[in-house]
Amino acid sequence: MKKSSKVIIATVGVLALASAGAGLVCLNLSREREKEELGASRSFSQTAMILAESGRTDMKAAVKELEEIALAKAKAEEERRLAEEAARKALEEAKAEEERRLAEEAAKKAQEEELAREEARKAAEEDQKAPQFLYYRGTPTIKVGDAFDVHKYIGYGDDCDRNVDLTIQGSVDTSQEGTYPLKLTLTDDAGKTTSKDMEVRVVTEISSGGGGSTTEKEQFSDFVANYKNENTLVGIDVSRYQGDIDFESVKAAGCEFVYMRIGGYSGGEFFTDKCFVQNFARAKAAGLKIGIYTYTEDSNAKEVAATVKYIMGVLGNEPLDFPIAYDWEDYKHFEEYGMNLHDLNDLLDYFGEEVAKYGYSSCLYGSKNAMLNIWTKPRKDPVWLAQYYSSCTYEGDYFMWQHSSSGRIDGIGGDVDLDVYYIR
Repeated sequence: MKKSSKVIIATVGVLALASAGAGLVCLNLSREREKEELGASRSFSQTAMILAESGRTDMKAAVKELEEIALAKAKAEEERRLAEEAARKALEEAKAEEERRLAEEAAKKAQEEELAREEARKAAEEDQKAPQFLYYRGTPTIKVGDAFDVHKYIGYGDDCDRNVDLTIQGSVDTSQEGTYPLKLTLTDDAGKTTSKDMEVRVVTEISSGGGGSTTEKEQFSDFVANYKNENTLVGIDVSRYQGDIDFESVKAAGCEFVYMRIGGYSGGEFFTDKCFVQNFARAKAAGLKIGIYTYTEDSNAKEVAATVKYIMGVLGNEPLDFPIAYDWEDYKHFEEYGMNLHDLNDLLDYFGEEVAKYGYSSCLYGSKNAMLNIWTKPRKDPVWLAQYYSSCTYEGDYFMWQHSSSGRIDGIGGDVDLDVYYIR
């Protein structure tokens, strides 16, 4: 029993010394590993765990195994990092490639559109048409002693020439009552001419006309009876001139939609129709379909872009049921804009492009005469045609017809425009 006890005591002593030695080795290894590139450290407990699991007491083998584990983990981490970096780089390259492709497509489209416009201009330079009077009053009346300015009664332009010459044969003596004949002649750069006769009446007193308008009023009920069918919608268009509108009564009368003026650009300034916000809110609450139009006097692409930006700020991303109408009709002063008719037609293209950037579509508003003689460039925009007849005689394509400006409907205290929309 004494010998066994000594053996046991000796064994315990050896194990204690081994454990102490192992702890010292692991401590030194831990400090060395902190200096190494992998930054891995191993504690006594980790080394002891390996020894315990393997049943070994070989410290060098345990340390080597720890190093291999650390290296394997470091290698795996590096491979993961490299894989992530490669994926990120691939994603960035794909994004850059897509942005480059979109930029090239946009540039190509812009170039194609500009080339098309240039070709149209070159074709126009052949100047096949004579200048024309866009606005004309043939028998103006003025009071004795008042100044006579012919430009108050005419507006003119040419398809190519931006500075048409006007000559006047005859004179007007405003100091004496009488009738004075004039001959007005327009001449463009190609030498083509257009002439019209004017008869100016100078009187001592100008009659006010009295009695108001004699135009027969059209009741909305009659309008519905004549033009409403399974292929049409019947509606109205309004602005501040209709004043305060009861849209609930308007809808109850059978109206299905309303186009309203939002504002635009006139006299060098942007404006918002003073009734637009109220009209839009009330028409929407009444459940009517809504469209808007902008009255504008743009003369170049920059002004068009600014006008669209302004009206979009007023509209505030509200959804619409119809295209936004472009209403340019200052033909009375056209010669003051420094444009030709091709320039004016280009403005419609610019308007459509700008409106599309905000997610809306566009259309052109104008009379039959304007469509035949002014807005002559082939266009993609649909037409809202104004012609105050019992039936429309325009042979071109149009999606809506402004039938009358003297309609009457419950909810509005005066005249209102009546419109027929064609379902397609």
